[in-house]
Amino acid sequence: MSFRIKILIVEDEDIAVKRLLKELEKLSVRFEVIGVINSVQVVLEWVRSGQEADLIFMDIHLSDGLSFEIFKHVEVSMPVIFTTAYDEYALQAFKVNGLDYLLKPIDPAELEKAINHYLASYKDYNRQNYMHQLMTLAREFKPQTYRSSFLVDFKQKMHLVDVSDVAFIYVKERGLFLRKKDQKEYVIEFFLDELEKQLDPAMFYRANRQYLVARSAIEEIEPYFTGRLLLKVLPEPPSPIIISKEKASGFKRWADF
Repeated sequence: MSFRIKILIVEDEDIAVKRLLKELEKLSVRFEVIGVINSVQVVLEWVRSGQEADLIFMDIHLSDGLSFEIFKHVEVSMPVIFTTAYDEYALQAFKVNGLDYLLKPIDPAELEKAINHYLASYKDYNRQNYMHQLMTLAREFKPQTYRSSFLVDFKQKMHLVDVSDVAFIYVKERGLFLRKKDQKEYVIEFFLDELEKQLDPAMFYRANRQYLVARSAIEEIEPYFTGRLLLKVLPEPPSPIIISKEKASGFKRWADF
């Protein structure tokens, strides 16, 4: 590649910027970061000043609102790759022609695919069509909301359990149990697959068929037999929480974000 890609990064988390740059540097592309912006307002000012980039990496959630608000106020005639912590179900609406997204924590293979898609199409880039797609996305976008609490039954009374107090949720004898960080435990009327979609994927990880674990409850991660991982969780779970060899690399990316 003979040219250098001028990249603008729109992101309000320093660690996310560093990780994106680290992964970009591993690719066989020449690039130059022309700026890092952390808010909707500053992006608006940047665009209105007439500055341009070849490619923009843009987080959906910024310090002062959703980045989709930008496209309601100014014309952005540059290709955008969105980065987000939303799961794949919420992101299906954003998969329109000419756009791409990267799910946090960023998968290096997905980043390379997105860059290759940009490189393959930038010469034939249709700004008018792209702007129309962005405006449609801005109008239709509805942010994903996640469960914040559970209403549970205990001793003929109902208790409100905040999600931040949950250590893990697990399957036992065809029932589903919620264990709090203070070791209190409740039976809940859900399926684990159902709850996985309702809880913030940045805060909870589906370790296996039996356990859904809170990030804040994980104390240690130990190598286990045949490439698997053993999670040390507080409070101690009723059975070992093991990450399979197939999921180990994905879990490490999640844990390191």
